[in-house]
Amino acid sequence: MLGLALVAAPRAQAQVLVAPRLIEAPEVSAPAGSALAADASVLVELTIDEDGGVAEATVIETPEPALGELVLEAARRARFAPATRDGVPVRARVRFRYAIAPAPGASEAPEAPEAPEAVEAAEPAPAEPDAPAPSLEVRAPDAPELGVTAQVERRETGAAERITLRGAELTTVPGTFGDPVRVVAALPGVARSPFGVGYFLVRGANFQNTGYFIDGFPVPILYHLVAGPAVLHGSLVEEMHFYPGGYPVSYGRYTAGIVALETAPIVLEREFRAEVQIDGYRGSVLATLVLPDRLGSISASFRRSYYDLVFPIYQEVYGRAAEDLVHNPFAGIQFYYLDVAVRAELRLSDRVRASVLVLGSEDSFDQRGSLAGGRASEGARTNLGIDFQRAIVRLRVRLDEGATLSIAGMLGRDGNRFDSAQPGRESLRFEQESFIAGLRVDASVRWSPEVQTRFGLDVLASLFGLSATLPTPPGFGEYPRPIFDPRLLSVGQTLVSQTAALYLEQVFLFSPVELSLGGRFELMNHAIRTDAYPDPRAVARWQVVPELAIKAASGLFSQPPNPYSASPRGGNPALPAERSWQSSLGVEATLPESIEARVTGYYTRFFQLTRATDAITTAEDGQLRRVTALGDGQGQAYGLEVLLRRRLADGLFGWLSYTLSRSERFLEGGRVVPFQFDQTHVLNLAASYGFDGWRFGVRFQLATGAWTTRVDGAAFDADAGAYSPYRRGLSERLPLYHRLDVRMDREFRVGPLRGAVFVDIQNIYNAPSQEGVLYQYDFRATEPLPGIPILPTVGVSFFYEPGFTDREEAAPPRPEAGS
Repeated sequence: MLGLALVAAPRAQAQVLVAPRLIEAPEVSAPAGSALAADASVLVELTIDEDGGVAEATVIETPEPALGELVLEAARRARFAPATRDGVPVRARVRFRYAIAPAPGASEAPEAPEAPEAVEAAEPAPAEPDAPAPSLEVRAPDAPELGVTAQVERRETGAAERITLRGAELTTVPGTFGDPVRVVAALPGVARSPFGVGYFLVRGANFQNTGYFIDGFPVPILYHLVAGPAVLHGSLVEEMHFYPGGYPVSYGRYTAGIVALETAPIVLEREFRAEVQIDGYRGSVLATLVLPDRLGSISASFRRSYYDLVFPIYQEVYGRAAEDLVHNPFAGIQFYYLDVAVRAELRLSDRVRASVLVLGSEDSFDQRGSLAGGRASEGARTNLGIDFQRAIVRLRVRLDEGATLSIAGMLGRDGNRFDSAQPGRESLRFEQESFIAGLRVDASVRWSPEVQTRFGLDVLASLFGLSATLPTPPGFGEYPRPIFDPRLLSVGQTLVSQTAALYLEQVFLFSPVELSLGGRFELMNHAIRTDAYPDPRAVARWQVVPELAIKAASGLFSQPPNPYSASPRGGNPALPAERSWQSSLGVEATLPESIEARVTGYYTRFFQLTRATDAITTAEDGQLRRVTALGDGQGQAYGLEVLLRRRLADGLFGWLSYTLSRSERFLEGGRVVPFQFDQTHVLNLAASYGFDGWRFGVRFQLATGAWTTRVDGAAFDADAGAYSPYRRGLSERLPLYHRLDVRMDREFRVGPLRGAVFVDIQNIYNAPSQEGVLYQYDFRATEPLPGIPILPTVGVSFFYEPGFTDREEAAPPRPEAGS
């Protein structure tokens, strides 16, 4: 029972002032044994910054000092849509009243008419029958009624585009199995990835050109392979930021987009909570403990899939249902994943907070036997493994009014392995292990309401160890001779990569225009090369009217070359960094019924791309050598992105995203060819509606098929002992891709247990998607490479809090759900 009242003091200015709007705030219960009145409350004064976060919090009135401390901790976690003047977000100070819920185990108090129910993401929690309707009082005497209640989410200054999802929008989208990160695949600018792999194709760039971050530091993947969940338990994720392009100067080393997860402590009103989830493909457990005197909390999670137990049954059922194994996409496949995380938060003072995050993830994929009924790869074997670990320590300090400082350090390890064997050939093997260290210092100073400066330091160092077993290449300058007994070459080496960046951003807020001018100066060292890359960036925004804004951005972005391509043995240590010039122009509008609209056109020019070759170059010592990669590739991508989004209100949220795009690469002689994963049209529709403890959702996806290489026959190569195909380049597309996903959640409360039962079905009508073409050994026969078929899961997630009873009203857990 959380009562909220926001009062904006009258002003004499003639500008249009809109008060902050509450999005979500944690509930506060009276301490155990407390004898507070039924209508007890605490009045606090909050300073809400331009991003909707609580910058300052002070207790004005409280019946008990200890209760005031509880409210201060909860109030700092509250989220608002920021106050605006003439449509431009401004810093605001408001008074905020918390109505205190009864102590655990206390008898139910009479319902106070002025005490509305809890509010989470602007959606009222279910009320008891005959109870007063939930309400939220927001008064701004100088703010006229505009007839529009939704506001386009405040973008981060210095970011051309940012989409942020929280709460139910992260965990109840159908087809994502309740996973926060997989929601990115349904947003504009993102092309469909084959097989649901753990990487994204953003604005016409390749997989490796989009970066994934957790608490400011890079990680190799954000979610597990083959439709798996995020590598971090969803309850530990506070919010996800997706930058499809033009990301702020505080990030770097990627030439396309950024997906950033921010973790936060789980807010509890009691001292302990345990959360368990079991479904058809995995099990997970998460526990949270509040430290004494509420100085912080510790959370720990563990998840493990049991695909390796379930899939043998699935394979047998699938094989019996089909006439043969051609249509069984699971034949000969075994895989599993697991992840573990521990997060601790400690409040050192009202101005200083420290956090520690330790996480580890492992994926294993093994395919043996045949695909496509044995016509294409009988006897083949492929094994893939990815694992990584991270330890991140962060200290956040509020130095003064409008000044903040964050210092963070990271230690980590990445491991990758891959081996493959084809009938009649020796197996190939590749292993990589790297050790990583990072340091971040981020500072922000607000000199005045109109001028703000952000600056910082970003350092990353990596030690790569490579080991591989590959066929011996022909000698340099040697005419290829028949090799009837191919020899394998074992290669092992160690590489060091170091990057350090200083960034500076100056923000000018002169209503109705906002201008961000900044730059990132990056020093990159790898192999034998050290280079400096200045990356200037600019973002401008014009608030034409409170409901309409025009935005424009342009800037340079740099990315170090892949360590394998830049290795002295087998690669080219002289490779430069890949670079891109990104520009965009768009409009944003707020509409009635909590709807926002965005339309963005973009153009990206790629240069210094790494491309495969067998060219002969002159090394620094003057000797000729053969290299497998050159850094002179070029390309471009351009398109239009449309997003219509309804934020969570009245139980309903959803969005429609559409991307029209073209991605091309430039070859020698000026020839322009399409990028392999170019997809002209990508449409996503997602909607979810909740009422009385139920939630139903659907998601539909439609995408142009990716390009594929046409093969017109083959000739037998006696020297190589294999058929050599006649390839015609990327001249054909795979069939149109489409699928429909559905999801249903039902919340329940039984004594001290709260939770939800859910059903999530991917590809409910079992659309026959095709991810590629498999060829017979002599290229005379082909079979489609099938994608993921219908994939259902049923599960339950619940948590236990000592002292909780089903007579209390509280928000149920976010079902972190699925496989």
